[in-house]
Amino acid sequence: MENEDRLEKLGVADWFVPQKVKDLIGSITEPERWLLNSKVNTYNELPASAPDGTGIECEVCRNKGSVAVIDEDGGPGRMVIRPCTCRSRRMTALRLKRCGMLERAKTCTFDSFRTENALQTRMKEMAQGWLDAEPDQWLAFCGQSGAGKTHLCTAAFVQAVARRQIVGEYMLWGPAVREIKGGIYEDGPDLMDRYANAPLLYVDDLFKGRSDAPLSDTDLRLAFELLDHRYNRDLPTILSTERTFPQLAAVDEAIAGRIRERCGGYIVNIAPGAGKNYRFR
Repeated sequence: MENEDRLEKLGVADWFVPQKVKDLIGSITEPERWLLNSKVNTYNELPASAPDGTGIECEVCRNKGSVAVIDEDGGPGRMVIRPCTCRSRRMTALRLKRCGMLERAKTCTFDSFRTENALQTRMKEMAQGWLDAEPDQWLAFCGQSGAGKTHLCTAAFVQAVARRQIVGEYMLWGPAVREIKGGIYEDGPDLMDRYANAPLLYVDDLFKGRSDAPLSDTDLRLAFELLDHRYNRDLPTILSTERTFPQLAAVDEAIAGRIRERCGGYIVNIAPGAGKNYRFR
């Protein structure tokens, strides 16, 4: 009778169950708990229904991005679904893929960055050192085009997302600003809000264009609002720009001042010069 009662609690008809299974059920002292554990294990063993295109492999969640656990709060326990530790990297990779940056993120690593002179060595050491800095610290590379700014910023961005297990947002300044100006929104919050509140933001090619070309009031306002918001909320930010730091200060002292203060020692200014554009080599 005891086995039949347990089978009834588990919702299984007695006549349908083989004797070996009945014996197993008979050995279970807490049927409800056993069933709960079975549900959790079943969910966690299921693979993702289809590849998400990120290339991230996780044995914990089997690439679903979520795991089942037993929540003990407020009762005998229940199954809840929670984000896997790979979730932040997976979300960042999907956003990089959406904006065409995923393949570059795979190739722009610290290992692939060549240090052929003192400047490149200093830049690489600066980017790697930033990863161990305070979590609200900013990182900025200013100046000469083709000097490796984007490569190192990308490497630092990807590593920070992985180490800190946070979601990162990539913002290519020109196209992003055009979308914001045009009022083009994606699902949920608008783009400006998404960039402003990202746990980690990488602004690539800030104020892209000729260094002597005037910037519109709208561009300056958007830049100030974005960076001031992140400055006031201690949100880590990575920036690259072809303008030197003195040129940034000439454009807008308030923007340059916030960048300088938040970066502390993690800012490199690369003065334009012959032979510094390594894309020509």
